[in-house]
Amino acid sequence: FLSNGQVYFGQIEKQNKVEVVLNDIYYLQVTRPLQQTAEGEQQANPQGELSLVKLGNELHGPTDAMHINRDQILFVEDLKDDSNVATAIANYKSGIQASEEKK
Repeated sequence: FLSNGQVYFGQIEKQNKVEVVLNDIYYLQVTRPLQQTAEGEQQANPQGELSLVKLGNELHGPTDAMHINRDQILFVEDLKDDSNVATAIANYKSGIQASEEKK
């Protein structure tokens, strides 16, 4: 959890007094509906849908490593193996492995 409100999920590769290096990175993205609802209609989820995104597939093509200044980190948490995020990451990875095995 960073001081600018961003949250990243990944593996800490190394850390020192100045920075933390994170790899195998994922983050949450909010997808909002593109269409406005007609007056008087309620949106099913006005805040939008959350989805987990793997770092590296963005337009600017970042590598899957991030050097984060330690003073920008508010706190770090370990995830339980059965958490929603850990499950989504495992499903993403198993989907990648399955598609590579088909090649």
